[in-house]
Amino acid sequence: MSDQRPVRAAALRRHREIFEYALSHGLTLREAELEMARESARHARERLATIQRCGRAPVSAETPVGATAPQRSAPVDAPWMMRD
Repeated sequence: MSDQRPVRAAALRRHREIFEYALSHGLTLREAELEMARESARHARERLATIQRCGRAPVSAETPVGATAPQRSAPVDAPWMMRD
């Protein structure tokens, strides 16, 4: 039972952040949540760009932050494709 309290508290804390953001920007809760996600992704991209400009980036920016990597085609001889 004590395992659920931190999760519930974190959910309520997140809801409060979204609610306060929505009130301050005149948005609905869903719009505020989407805007907060966009803002977070933008900040992450800016941090990555700053690190790369310094020359300390351990990873290259092949795909934008938050985007999924392009799927490669499955090999013809993949084991999961073998059927009897």
